[in-house]
Amino acid sequence: MKKVAVVTGSSKGIGQAIAIRLAKDGYVVYVTYCTDKAGGQSTINEINKNGGESFLHEVDVTNEHSVSQLMESVEKQFGHLDVLVNNAAFSVDKRMEDASFAEWKLAMDIKLHGAWLATKYAIPLLKQSENANVIIISSSADEKPSPEVLSYAIATAATNAFAKAMAFHLPPYGIRVNAVMPGQVRTANWGPLEKDDALWQKFADNNPMKRVATPEDVADAVMIFVNDPHKFLNGNLLYVNGGSHLSSLD
Repeated sequence: MKKVAVVTGSSKGIGQAIAIRLAKDGYVVYVTYCTDKAGGQSTINEINKNGGESFLHEVDVTNEHSVSQLMESVEKQFGHLDVLVNNAAFSVDKRMEDASFAEWKLAMDIKLHGAWLATKYAIPLLKQSENANVIIISSSADEKPSPEVLSYAIATAATNAFAKAMAFHLPPYGIRVNAVMPGQVRTANWGPLEKDDALWQKFADNNPMKRVATPEDVADAVMIFVNDPHKFLNGNLLYVNGGSHLSSLD
């Protein structure tokens, strides 16, 4: 029986790296995108180049019908799901007084409600797996919530609570739930700041390990949970940030 994974928001950055890593480990990967079809196709191309198997789906994680359709496709093709990675996210890089309520809601809808919907519709498929995992890509942003990323920080705080609740609720079905919490990762999600070398050097200098996390660091952390030989890791929030959450300089 083939191993099957779904990675939401896998057209670029962290999600793309996770999808590629899962494919290298023998998973058939459902790569999803909402607006960046070309990015999703680039993930597919990379997986295919390495001899992996994947499918590309347009998915709006805030839309119940869109999410249910994705899981229906998985059910028709394979009848089970082994790994769900809830990675889709959106950040409003504005202070509260400058952001609109619609922007606030969108950040919450994609990060928190998207994880809720994907997990809800994945449960029947995950029940059919011998090693069912839900991995939530979260963040430690809520521990030191910058005013400029308030919506994202609060959304990840809620997502962390969701991960803990699911880690208690889903194990009776044979499903383990864990969260991976990256620090700053230099990806396109940072917009123009991705090109700011001075900023990224500052992040690295302030990190105990003197560098920032890469998407591949996060992808490998996901595999720690997926490949747990004892299938006992559950309810963990794993920092992937070199220890920067312990530093007052973060």
